[in-house]
Amino acid sequence: MTTTLDATGKIVVGTDLSGRAGVAVDWAAERAAARGVPLLIVMSVPEVPIPRRSRMFDALSTGDWPNRLTEMAQDKIAALADTVRAQHPDLIVETEVALGIASYVLARASKTADLVVVGARGEHAPLKVRALGGTADAVVAHAHGPVAVVTDHGTANPDGPVVVGVDDSPESDAAVRLAAEEALARGVTLRAVHAWDIAPWTMGHMGLTGIYSLPPLEALQQHAEELMAPVRESHPGLDLVVEVTEGRPSAVLVEESAQASEIVVGSRGLGGFTGLLLGSTSKEILRDAQCPVIVTRAEEG
Repeated sequence: MTTTLDATGKIVVGTDLSGRAGVAVDWAAERAAARGVPLLIVMSVPEVPIPRRSRMFDALSTGDWPNRLTEMAQDKIAALADTVRAQHPDLIVETEVALGIASYVLARASKTADLVVVGARGEHAPLKVRALGGTADAVVAHAHGPVAVVTDHGTANPDGPVVVGVDDSPESDAAVRLAAEEALARGVTLRAVHAWDIAPWTMGHMGLTGIYSLPPLEALQQHAEELMAPVRESHPGLDLVVEVTEGRPSAVLVEESAQASEIVVGSRGLGGFTGLLLGSTSKEILRDAQCPVIVTRAEEG
């Protein structure tokens, strides 16, 4: 039976005890400590574990291999929690060895957690391959709340701005609200970026219709400022910069990620299909960003 976590009011981070997962745990711990909320470290073990070849003898010689595997996992995750507590003495650190598929356990936890944090790739992903790992991909696609994906490439820039992608979608509204809170909590600038691109299907027979149908840059800038006006009013101490730029949204935000502390995006942009779990722009950003990416969803209803 899959474990159900008590994640209410907590930052939940998944780990497979790999070095890559360690980067995600460190990021989650720093965030939890800065915000004064508990950290829940979760490690999943299969309900019906199949031992690796190197563990086959242990499994055969152990009367109850599933319980033995769980005990070993509990010992290792307890040691990890002790390390985190040593780095953040005031942080409440909880642990859970959960039965079930990691992505399913973490996606369910996102219903009540403040934030779910995962590493971008698992332990066995090739170093040169930046494709999002299976667990991270599934958690982001099926989560009910915000999910942070922490990359294992790029350079950490905790003092950099929080960057948020802006359009007219409800998902963007949710991303903007979260990004404003993130920027204030970090004490950094919020960069709200609206990127526009002339796609081939917007062009007319002579290649000019799309250009002439675009509003002037000044109008796009004004519209972006209007979208961010409620944030300026509700967050008077926020250092906010609104920028409109030409380019594919994913490419623009990936470029921004080189100097950002984090990127915040909606799960689907304005062009996303209603039933789409995760838009192509979000997927590209998650794959290539050089800083942590938080993916949000619009409020249900």
